[in-house]
Parts: sequence; structure tokens; C-alpha cells
Amino acid sequence: MHKLNRPTEPVGLVQARRAYNGTPSQDVAWKNFEKDEIREELKQAQSSLCAYCEVALGSTTRIDHFKPKRLNYALTFDWDNLVLSCDKKGSCDIRKGGKFENYWINPYSTDPVGMFKFYSDGQIKGNSTNAQNIINDFGLDCPRLEKKREGILTSLKQTILALENEPEALDYFLQEEAVMFPTAYKQIIDKTIGA
Repeated sequence: MHKLNRPTEPVGLVQARRAYNGTPSQDVAWKNFEKDEIREELKQAQSSLCAYCEVALGSTTRIDHFKPKRLNYALTFDWDNLVLSCDKKGSCDIRKGGKFENYWINPYSTDPVGMFKFYSDGQIKGNSTNAQNIINDFGLDCPRLEKKREGILTSLKQTILALENEPEALDYFLQEEAVMFPTAYKQIIDKTIGA
């Protein structure tokens, strides 16, 4: 999880919010609402990664109401409350469900830098009780994610170590950005080269 920059609110969302103005009918309105524009805006802002686990988003994604709309209907069309999440069993929005905890962080509004520690074997650990609770609540330590992170991060570490005596090649290699797990990727690079 890393800090995300929210793009400009889509016009269609503004119009829907004005039309339904916090009434209980917003739940039905959300189900009928054309979400493609919102999904594309969030997908671009999130570099096609899940806002929570940073895995590459597939063809099916979920627009998550960070704070569930059932807690406050006014949040249904609230741009600041929407994030794009993967829809894999055992993690992220599926795991989070319709719950909300005050210690959770919305990566569009809070920078989670330093909250999580990643290891090349794919593990993730929280640097505080709240961070560890977030990991558990969102399933960020589920076997599927650990295995994916391990494959990417082990390869990254091995490549860095193989290039450590070739500084130009290493510099070139490190200029490439991570396709998935950019937070973990950066941490492993920093740990491996001692940055």
C-alpha cells in the first residue's frame, strides 16, 4: 500500500451525488450507475494496481467504498471514499467486506509509508499494532499474495546481487519501475543495496 493521488472527480459522479443527495435510494442508484468512467479514472491513478495489495488488476475489479455506504448513504457517490480493489478471494475488498475500523487507512488520504515491512520471501509485517491489524483485516498476508511477492522479490534480489559488481548495469536495471508491489520492490532494493 502506498500513497495515491486522487484525480479530478468524474462529472457523472458529481451528477449522481446531486441527484440522490444522501437518500436511502442511493444503494439502488449505485447498482444502476454506469461505473466505467470511475473505474478508468481510478485504474489510471492507481497504475492499474489494487489500492490495498498492489497486485495488478485484472479484467474484473471492484470499486470499493472505503467506508461502507451502509454506514452513511451520503458516502455512496463520495469521490473521496472510492478506491479500486482487486476481487480475489481472501484479500482486499472481499476480505474487508462491509466492515470498517477506525485504524484503517485510505491510501488516497493517508500516506502509509513506513507502516509495513516487506521481505524477499513474500512476507509482510506491520510496524505497529494498527498496521498488523490492517494486514490481517485486508488479507495482505494471504498465501496467494505472499507467493506472488516472493516470486517477484526473490528474482529482484538475485538480479541486484548478480549485478553488484557491474554498477552501470545495476543502475540501468534499477531505473525500471515495478509492475506490481512497488512498495515492496522499493524496500527490497533499499535493503539489498544498502540505500
